[in-house]
Amino acid sequence: MLPENYPLFSLFSGKRVHLGLTGSVAAYKTIELLRLLRESQVDAGATMTRSALDFVGPLTLSALGADPVLYLRDNDPADPYSHLAPAQCADAFAITPATAGIIAKAAHGLADDLLSTQILAYDKPLFFCPAMNPTMWNNQATIDNVSLLRSRNHLIIEPHEGRVACGHLGQGRLAPTPAIYYQLLRALSPQDMAGKSILVTAGPTHEYFDLVRYFSNPSSGRMGLAIAMACWLRGANVYFVHGPMSSLFSLPGFELMPVTSAREMLDTCLSVWDLCYSGFFTAAVSDFAPSPSSDPKFKKGKIKTFRLEMNSNPDILATLSTRKKDGQLVVGFAAEAINLEANARLKLEKKDLDMVIANLVEPGHTPFGSMDNQVMVMDKKGRTESWPSLTKAEIAWRLVDWLTLI
Repeated sequence: MLPENYPLFSLFSGKRVHLGLTGSVAAYKTIELLRLLRESQVDAGATMTRSALDFVGPLTLSALGADPVLYLRDNDPADPYSHLAPAQCADAFAITPATAGIIAKAAHGLADDLLSTQILAYDKPLFFCPAMNPTMWNNQATIDNVSLLRSRNHLIIEPHEGRVACGHLGQGRLAPTPAIYYQLLRALSPQDMAGKSILVTAGPTHEYFDLVRYFSNPSSGRMGLAIAMACWLRGANVYFVHGPMSSLFSLPGFELMPVTSAREMLDTCLSVWDLCYSGFFTAAVSDFAPSPSSDPKFKKGKIKTFRLEMNSNPDILATLSTRKKDGQLVVGFAAEAINLEANARLKLEKKDLDMVIANLVEPGHTPFGSMDNQVMVMDKKGRTESWPSLTKAEIAWRLVDWLTLI
């Protein structure tokens, strides 16, 4: 399962990934990776070493859509050219989990079984997802072998800290399945945003009026995260400035920048804006903040009538738009209760935006926290489109397409 709020992109029909499974207890996690890839319309095949067969059955992989599933048992006949199959048809090849043994074989060109021969025959960068005892991962031999693979432009998705199967603590656990999934999708995506830095704001802001209570809104940050992931998949370096959100994890070139209040969000955005090609301002920023209270916690028994004095928060979108340089693009969002098109067009013009995405909030319907949305998109070139209800992942992908045409 993907963590809460993370998008599943199902736009990869015609792409193929080959998975190599080796003898590690972490091999069972490849089952979930395969399921995610197939839900993204990615075709997949698999090769299993003899040791991997002790942990995962080939029928399980076949039942989940892997085709072919290649493995050799003693005296089994084999296709004499199966060692060439991934090189001929796979857009990406991931060894997950990758034991110290297969890493050593790959580093030194040893091809003594089907998987290691396929690795040697694959003429594009491979993904290695190590899983092993922390002492083995930190052994100088493994360090040298990993360095050799990196020098050949292969990608190492480093293991995480934690307790491994033998009970030891340290770096050696297979990277989380979502991290592997997204890095594989990036290898399958067009890289039309490569070399660009993108700022994305997302989620709510919390404006505290005592130490335990705050003024906010129900934004989940799901739309902003989908846009940030779409930009990252297509090669961008992403600064993700987000209000309170749960279950976020880091990826290479995807910088998490957590904030709480609107003023913190503005300051953080200003710190990176000059580095960015574009900004998507999806955050549901509180327009007002309560005046600071001298009481650390309001007590119900002491107060019969509760009043808050509210002050205007800074307008992050307008502030960044006035500071944009030639070539920088600003994309805003408009949640409107009435007159959707007119109010969105006014925002586009008044705040000098390059593109605005508008959605309607009305009784019984809110885009906050939903998996999908129905939006109207317009840009400074006069293009306007109304999109039917789509997943937020598909909306995000389409918005990046629009951005590349402005």
